Amino acid sequence: MMTPLSWITLYDFCVVWMTSLIWLVQVLIYPNFRFITDTDFKVFHKQHCDRIALLVAPMMIQPFALAMIYFTGHDLGGFNTEWKLHTAAIALIFVCTAIFSARQHTTLSRGKDATVIDRLIFWNWPRTLLWTAELALVLARKFEITI
Repeated sequence: MMTPLSWITLYDFCVVWMTSLIWLVQVLIYPNFRFITDTDFKVFHKQHCDRIALLVAPMMIQPFALAMIYFTGHDLGGFNTEWKLHTAAIALIFVCTAIFSARQHTTLSRGKDATVIDRLIFWNWPRTLLWTAELALVLARKFEITI
């Protein structure tokens, strides 16, 4: 059985992973969508979505599950203020993903649209900043900085 400390270590790993990945997506991958030819875009976009899901889905499920464990009142080692912030950030990340990112990807799955690519990049900034804030919380705990 996993202890609260091992859950927190797994959470921290996922946050580092997702923060690194989202910055890569934000500054490199999404902007490069603009350079894929119209003819190749549908196939490219499907491959991108299928492959990125393998990297993202497991790493988003664990923080969400842990946030829900905290939300339901379980003790996660006494980081009450921190875990309230984690729970809020994870909830906002999921809302941003569902409301903004998923819609843009659905539209792009039908073909290249420069305006939609720009919206995807724009609306990915809140997720990028939220994951970065999550990383800041993890680092604050690791270096014993009071929030």
